[in-house]
Formats: sequence, structure tokens, C-alpha cells
Amino acid sequence: MGSAWYPRAQVQALREELTAPPPFVGPSGTAPVSPARWSDAQLIAHLRSRARAVDGSAASRARTPVDLVADTGISIARAERVYRFWLAHDTHPVAAEARGGAPTNGPAPAERRGEARVERDALLRQMRDADPNIRTAAFERLRALR
Repeated sequence: MGSAWYPRAQVQALREELTAPPPFVGPSGTAPVSPARWSDAQLIAHLRSRARAVDGSAASRARTPVDLVADTGISIARAERVYRFWLAHDTHPVAAEARGGAPTNGPAPAERRGEARVERDALLRQMRDADPNIRTAAFERLRALR
């Protein structure tokens, strides 16, 4: 039937082993870590931290998929998949730097207001203009909308 039965004590021990967080991996990567132990959330948190420069200087840089593989011991395919997801969805400043630009607050939200409301708001902004001719024209158009 394709099923197997294991003693409850063995199942509980395995469950505790799999749910335990991985030990801290230092920059030298001396602590051995099982690849199955790192969750995607832990990998993204690792990506958010900065890596020291290769030359050993005080400068730091955004992590790469290679850093994920070297630091955590996960497979290259999984590291690339998590890295692509991180670049596409994370708004953290390190992710913005890794994308090659300045930190952003994400894309502008789509306009949900109707055309009449957008036009009215534009006219109200024109009512605050320093030029009295622009203010008068905006006032007349607002009056016509009523």
C-alpha cells in the first residue's frame, strides 16, 4: 500500500530536528548547516544583511546567489529562485541596491478614482497656483462642473 509506520518517538525527534532553526553561519562558513533547514524566510533575511567585501576591507555589498550557496549550503537552483523572488518583491534598501538603483518605495499605485474626480482634483490644485489667471480659469471651470 506504500505506507510505513514508525514509532512515535522517532517521528517526534525528526519533527523537532526539522523545525529547529539553523545555527548561525559566520562569514567564514565554519558552522555546518543542512540545506533542508533553511526556510525561504531565513534565506531572504540572510540576503537583507550585507556581505563584506572580498578584499577584506570595511566596505560591504549586497549578497548574491553565490553568497547564499556558500553561506547556507543550499542548492544553486534554490538560491537562484529565492534571489529572483527577493529582487522582484522586496522593498528593503539592500534589495534596491542589488537591483542596481536607489531605494524605492515600490511602484506607484494604480489610479482608482474616476475621471471626473481626477479632473476636479486637478482644478483644485490649480486654485492654489500663484498666477491669478490660472486660479480664475480653474474657478470658472469648477463652477461649470457644478
